[in-house]
Amino acid sequence: MVQSVGKTTHLLNSLNTGDSILDIVGPLGKPSEIAQFGTVVVIGGGVGTAMAYPTAAALKRTGNRVIEILGGRNKDLVLLESDMRAVSDTVYVTTDDGSYGDKGLVTDRLRQLIENGTRIDLVLAVGPIPMMRAVADMTRKEKIHTVVSLNPIMIDGTGMCGGCRVLVDGKSEFACVDGPEFDAHRVDFTGLVQRNGVYREGEKRSLEEYRRCTRPAEDAECALEVKQ
Repeated sequence: MVQSVGKTTHLLNSLNTGDSILDIVGPLGKPSEIAQFGTVVVIGGGVGTAMAYPTAAALKRTGNRVIEILGGRNKDLVLLESDMRAVSDTVYVTTDDGSYGDKGLVTDRLRQLIENGTRIDLVLAVGPIPMMRAVADMTRKEKIHTVVSLNPIMIDGTGMCGGCRVLVDGKSEFACVDGPEFDAHRVDFTGLVQRNGVYREGEKRSLEEYRRCTRPAEDAECALEVKQ
């Protein structure tokens, strides 16, 4: 599942059935820890749900009680709901704008579960960094073991380039070989946000140029580049 955000994701989503790309590398990193924890709350935010789904399914097959919280900015970004219902005991849906499910954030529903006395043995959160950080802050106070799946910028996928470096308990680890899942209470989210923003201006310019050059007839300079 690919959400169009920058140039590369726009290019991927412009492909048609039968088209191909040169290479895919994977799987990377370490496998998810699958065990009989008890009651597990799986939180998927937007396209993060695609990564949370197979882990939720495996946790359910192992005998856990799985409570799913699906979140998105709006109804269109609530993904894989029927798939998650098939592997979960309970599913809650939230949207920021209230266009579907309950209006609010995934952390609002998590807080309700905690306040209602629901026993939670593990929380798995996958989605935007601010969401995962908010979940970690909430569960840290409650001493609930929490795992997050991190998606820093990756380049070579071998740990050699250091692009996906994250600080865990003050030590450098690499999401592509040591992750992608880490103990949420040990992650330096401030540093993660800063690293993910390093190329933001460059990514913005690249997307603007790509959009401009998809309309060469409207731009003489772009038309010349395409002709060359």
